[in-house]
Amino acid sequence: MNQRLSAERVTLRYDQRTVSRDLSMAIPNGSFTVIVGPNACGKSTLLRALSRLLVPSAGQVVLDGKDIRELPARDAARRLGLLPQSPLAPDGITVADLVGRGRYPHQSFLRQWSREDASAVEEALRSTDITELADRFVGELSGGQRQRVWIAMALAQQTPILLLDEPTTYLDISHQIEVLDLLATLNDAGRTIVAVLHDLNQACRYASHMIAMREGTIVAEGEPAAIVDSALVERVFGLSALVIPDPESGTPMIVPHKRRRNYSASR
Repeated sequence: MNQRLSAERVTLRYDQRTVSRDLSMAIPNGSFTVIVGPNACGKSTLLRALSRLLVPSAGQVVLDGKDIRELPARDAARRLGLLPQSPLAPDGITVADLVGRGRYPHQSFLRQWSREDASAVEEALRSTDITELADRFVGELSGGQRQRVWIAMALAQQTPILLLDEPTTYLDISHQIEVLDLLATLNDAGRTIVAVLHDLNQACRYASHMIAMREGTIVAEGEPAAIVDSALVERVFGLSALVIPDPESGTPMIVPHKRRRNYSASR
């Protein structure tokens, strides 16, 4: 089956600054795809283009066989959901109300709130294990809880594809794993997940498909076990490291070589 979401020879720019040129890639259907690379390499820019927030200056992003720009906004929003970096909730909004906003693409002047909408919100709350938080104010929640709420809002859209830009940023390690486990569960249930992550070891553990970027280009892509080795880590991150099997998962685990520290003799 052809991939539902792909980029075909896109050039991505912010004003006069070119981030990526002539870039092509495809997201395997049903995959947990993770995009990795150093800061400012174009990861988030690519995700913005895939989500229709950034219009390529050349080439096209294709969703279900059509240039994504040709799809009406509501139609595109029914097919893919996006969780951007560090989203902000309005003051005084409850969890249930924020999650309910994910139903906007399914509503219109003639179709207001329905039982189907209420059922979708209930399912999103249940899937993210935050039903008991429904009446709480979002501003009162912990970082991990808030991230679950935002994911629930994206789930309420009921899209088969979910894009997330650094969903574990600013979370402690426990909440990072909590969010990634949730995404893995959603992927197991059939959703295609595309996420930008900074932690290469977490990416290797959770991804079924990885895209490694540097300076706006795709250096390698495929299953982590097939592409991640010491040479790739050096090429992408400029880091000298061992790559060994993770004792827990068997996936590639990156162990940086110890760097010598130069201490001054005087204190």
